[in-house]
Amino acid sequence: MEEVILTKDQLLMKSEGVKDCVKWLEKKLKEEKECLKEDNENLRNFGMFDGCGPSYRQNLIEREARMESLVEAKVGLEKYMRKLRHMADEV
Repeated sequence: MEEVILTKDQLLMKSEGVKDCVKWLEKKLKEEKECLKEDNENLRNFGMFDGCGPSYRQNLIEREARMESLVEAKVGLEKYMRKLRHMADEV
């Protein structure tokens, strides 16, 4: 396959698109952080009960895992954005 060579403007436009994705992920992380606070409060208030305590702990664990995945995706996109900008500077 032939490698496609992009112009500086195309690379910068791709970088801006990735930047928009990072902003969206930051918004999602903020929402998840609020939900995490709520999950922590629910666990603190109701976690001692045998009937519902384990489900509140499980909700907290799942929320933390989602946040970790979003952070990993955000970091990866930020690295890719910087790479695109660096490639644009080299063109």
